[in-house]
Amino acid sequence: MSLIDDDGNGADAPVGDGADAPAPDAPRPKHRRRGEDLETALLDAAWEEFKAAGFYDFTIDAVAQRAGTSRAVLYRRWPGKVELVAAAARHVILKGRGPAPEPTGSLREDLIGMMGWANRTDVRTLIDATQHVGTYLAAEGLTFADIRQLFMQGRPVRTFSPIELAIQRGEVDPRNVTPRIASLPFDLFRHEVILNAQPLSEETILEIVDDIVLPLLTRKRNDDEA
Repeated sequence: MSLIDDDGNGADAPVGDGADAPAPDAPRPKHRRRGEDLETALLDAAWEEFKAAGFYDFTIDAVAQRAGTSRAVLYRRWPGKVELVAAAARHVILKGRGPAPEPTGSLREDLIGMMGWANRTDVRTLIDATQHVGTYLAAEGLTFADIRQLFMQGRPVRTFSPIELAIQRGEVDPRNVTPRIASLPFDLFRHEVILNAQPLSEETILEIVDDIVLPLLTRKRNDDEA
């Protein structure tokens, strides 16, 4: 077990002898880290290494050295560098947003609130992650949907689904909610962010909600319409 910051959870890492020893020349932290503090330090170190080295030169050893820990501490949480990079990107993308909004009882206001919360994302970080991981995807034959699944893993974020709540209130007919329509608000959000390399304007958010998403979700259907 590492004497630096290992919280003692999980099995030993799948690496050779010395996996539990601190990385060579690793700076020793000023205090023993555990739980969320430890994971935050590891993910911050991983992101800094990712920005410095890029995906293909990114190594677990280099992250361990930055974090002042051992490889085993990292391998207990993430089985490899793909999972670690995805977790680090998710961490830095989410940490600047602050707490998620609370439901308002209105589909329109909930959609605007959730998109405004997402709009506090560090756009440069999102684009950097997309560019670097895109190189890996092309080489490995994966898709961004695969990486999105990795992004969704990790510590859950307390949030809610505006569309699901609207269905429960009777504001939306569930027959209107196909998987594509359900994902449409944030598909459009990601498209705008990546295309323009900046947060959305308030006008753009209102246009997505009022002119595109709400008409699709709230359209009236005949009783015999599937």
